Amino acid sequence: MPVTSPGSVRISAAWYLPEVLQEFGVDIAEVLDATGVRADLFDDRESRIAYPDFARLLLESERRTRCDHIGLLIARRVGVADFGLAGQIARCAESVGEGLQRFADQFNLHNSAAIVSILTSGSFARFVYAIATGGMTGTGPLQLRATAIGFNLLRELCGAGWRPTVVTVASSAPSNLLPCHRFFRAPLRFDSDQSSVIFERHWLDRPLHPVDPLLRRRVEAAVRARRAEVLADVPATVRGIVRRQLIVGNCSMDDVAARLGMHRRSLDRHLKRHGIRYGELLDSVRTDAARQLLRDTDIPVQQIAESLRFSSAGNFATAFRRWTGMPPSAYRRAACGTSRRALSR
Repeated sequence: MPVTSPGSVRISAAWYLPEVLQEFGVDIAEVLDATGVRADLFDDRESRIAYPDFARLLLESERRTRCDHIGLLIARRVGVADFGLAGQIARCAESVGEGLQRFADQFNLHNSAAIVSILTSGSFARFVYAIATGGMTGTGPLQLRATAIGFNLLRELCGAGWRPTVVTVASSAPSNLLPCHRFFRAPLRFDSDQSSVIFERHWLDRPLHPVDPLLRRRVEAAVRARRAEVLADVPATVRGIVRRQLIVGNCSMDDVAARLGMHRRSLDRHLKRHGIRYGELLDSVRTDAARQLLRDTDIPVQQIAESLRFSSAGNFATAFRRWTGMPPSAYRRAACGTSRRALSR
């Protein structure tokens, strides 16, 4: 399986971390130093940080503040405007549904470490977040933070009357659930196989306020330029699409190629130029997703197998042993033991 470099994210996704830490009497400089992250990271909103470093930054922040819902405290300050071009293109849409889809498309091109999807089924819609990169040691703060940000985006676009039906988080619950209940004001399900905000589908049809046509043309031109730039890194782009397709359930090479507007033979050629086969990339994405769910949740192995589109828990266990050299249960025990030792330091 090829080694893939960790994805990165704009620091605007955690721009309010120094402010939150200050409320606990913790200096961001100390946290940056302890995690080996560069000291000038928060000087510019456009600064980028590798996702594994981002996760370590949040975990260290949790440890120093003794607050295991730090991701929620950061996210409650985040809005559409904090997402730059993705937020701008969302505002240029005619309806909430179109705006969310535009946001997801731009976010997924801009963020090489995680993906968001807007999915519908029957009378409900889902805003889903999933990590699409490897090298992670713990994603709990990221999962809660992203779910809370999704909640904020939906509330901002839909208006004050919007309410979620259910909120799910792909990590164990924090020790103090009261802040989560106060923020979401909806049924909460931790230890889920997805981090998502579920709401009534009719909200997607809600019209958005019109924007200046000249501004819309400028934003759309910037989006086209950004898409051409990002697609130059085919492996990272494909990883994000594969992670999304695993959620949807259609992760064949044909399905992924169609999302890129090309034939599977063209996709195969692009990947081979980087020394990557599609089957290896799919296994890599599945491995990272499986490790995250085994490490950060108590979901039964059977449910994890189903969420990663395996026909049985046995087939999943066989594949996981091939990927990692150990069965899922052994990996979970080892990962949980490592997490407990880290938190006790």
